[in-house]
Amino acid sequence: MENFVKDIKLNIDIEIQRIEQLQINTLDKIKQKVGFIQSSLTLLKQKTSEYQFENPQEEVLFFKVWKPQVFSLLIFHVHLYRIEKHRIGQSPATQLKYLKAEYENLKRKVLDNAFYNYYQAGQTDLDNLYFRRGHYDIYSDTQCDFLNKDTSFSTMHDSSVAGILADGHLRQYLSNEIELLSEKLHFKLTAIIEEQLLQWTESKVALVELIYALYASKCLNNGNSNLKDIAFCCEILFNIEIGDFYRIFLEIRNRKKNRTLFLDKLKEKIIKMMDELDK
Repeated sequence: MENFVKDIKLNIDIEIQRIEQLQINTLDKIKQKVGFIQSSLTLLKQKTSEYQFENPQEEVLFFKVWKPQVFSLLIFHVHLYRIEKHRIGQSPATQLKYLKAEYENLKRKVLDNAFYNYYQAGQTDLDNLYFRRGHYDIYSDTQCDFLNKDTSFSTMHDSSVAGILADGHLRQYLSNEIELLSEKLHFKLTAIIEEQLLQWTESKVALVELIYALYASKCLNNGNSNLKDIAFCCEILFNIEIGDFYRIFLEIRNRKKNRTLFLDKLKEKIIKMMDELDK
């Protein structure tokens, strides 16, 4: 049986590599992988129904180690499909925020703590209960999950192990994607700054007016932003040296007529643009 499972895993790896080379979109690739893994699990189920385990230890090994290695790939790719579908059409920054949230949710995921600790600690004293068919104890299964499973191909916790392994695959995937997107956004921001792609062409006074408006509105970090930090970021991003922005703001405050000249201009411009688009 061990060699049979090894062959199935090898065939899955080969098929996944083949699918990755296809010129199709990511979601279609995942669908093909899921279909192949499902077929592989069907073969494994058929083999199990025809196979007589040599001893209880081999049965435990199958449901604790071998089957979860295959089943976890199915769980992983089903979750991956949901994640990749959510990313479609989103900006890199939005994707990064979403992936970080998924990663944190995965870390906080509520597990059957007793079993999770049992498995992670490498304990074996309850293996006959957890990983052999015909040894189901309803009083140890508080959610009664096992009642809806195929008892010929399932034990009390083989799917729990598969879930733990799948979560490990997901954490690695999310970590890699977060790192790639972070680097991409860093390089993009660096290019914008170094190549001076966003050059401030209004007056310094106008920029200071905008900076103080952002600060006063508390729209950055829920109002916990430092005024100097906002000014510094604007200087770097817009390639301009503001100088003494406190003095400039004092001049703005001392205006006789319109103290929000630039902000009013912004309001006027965007209203005009919207009106023209509505025509």
